Amino acid sequence: MDILRDAGLSDLIRDDRLETLADGFEFTEGPLWHPDGSIFFQDIKAEKTHRLPPGGGPVEVFRDRTGAANGQTFLPDGRVVFCEQNGRKVSRMDPTARDPVVETVAVDWDGKRLNSPNDVVARSDGSIYFTDPPYGVKPEDRAIDFQGVFRLTKGGDLTPLLRDFEKPNGLAFSPDETTLYVCDTGRYHVRAFPVRDDGSLDDSAGRIFAVHDPGVPGGPDGIKVDHAGRVFVAVALGIWVYEPDGRLLGILPTPKRPSNLAWADVDARRLVITAVDAVHAIRFKGPGLPPVFQPG
Repeated sequence: MDILRDAGLSDLIRDDRLETLADGFEFTEGPLWHPDGSIFFQDIKAEKTHRLPPGGGPVEVFRDRTGAANGQTFLPDGRVVFCEQNGRKVSRMDPTARDPVVETVAVDWDGKRLNSPNDVVARSDGSIYFTDPPYGVKPEDRAIDFQGVFRLTKGGDLTPLLRDFEKPNGLAFSPDETTLYVCDTGRYHVRAFPVRDDGSLDDSAGRIFAVHDPGVPGGPDGIKVDHAGRVFVAVALGIWVYEPDGRLLGILPTPKRPSNLAWADVDARRLVITAVDAVHAIRFKGPGLPPVFQPG
C-alpha cells in the first residue's frame, strides 16, 4: 500500500492492504462494531441499517426506513443511538430485542425542530454530543438558524454548545475527554475545543486543529481517535492521520472518498471504513479508542 504524504503512518499499519468487507450499496456511513463481532453500518440513501455478521457472510438488513440514519454509537444501557438526517431527530433502539422499537431521543430545541442530526459521540458521564448541519432539511423548513453542536445530558437536557459552523459533521473526544474534535466539512478543517469538567465546552479557547487540502472536492467527514490520542479523519483521498499536536502522519488511501470510520475487534486494532458503496477494513499495530460504552 502506498501511503500518501507518509511521515510515519506506514509504521503504524500492520496490514499491507485494505480489505473490502462488503460492497454494492448506495452510500455507506456510520460504522459501529458490536462486541458480538458484528459490524453495523448505514446505507443513507437506501435508508437502511445493515449488519455484517461475525466472520463475514451475507449482510442483513437490521433496520429499515431509518430516516437516513447516519452516525451511531452506544448508550450506557447498551442501546444504539442514531442521528437521523432526513428524520431530523436523534433516536435509539435495543439491538438485541427480538422486535426492536425505535424511540425518539431528541427532535427539537427551545420549541424549534432540529435541522439534520449527523454524527454522535458519547461521554463517560452518559451524555451525548451530536452535530446538526442542514443536509436533510430545505432552507424554507429550517427553524434553527445556526449549524452547530448539541449536548444531551443523561437527564434529558438539550443544550447548544457551538453555533458557528458551516457544515458540522464528525466529532470525537480525546482519550481523556478533555478535548472535543469537530469536523467542519464546508470549511475543510477540524477544530478542537477544551471540555470542562461539567461537560460544557470552552468555546473561546477553541482552535483549528487541522486544515485539509486534498486538491479535490470532499472536506472532513467522520473522525475517530486512537488510544495514543492520534486523530483519524475521513477526507477526500482517504483517512488522514494526525499526531495529537496536529502533525500529519500521512493519508491512508481508499478506493473512493471515505465518509466515516470505527474501531473494531476485541483489541480495537482494526479500522473499519465506509466509502461510498463499500465497507473496508485494515489492521493497525496499536489499539484505537472504541466507544466509551459497550453492550455487556
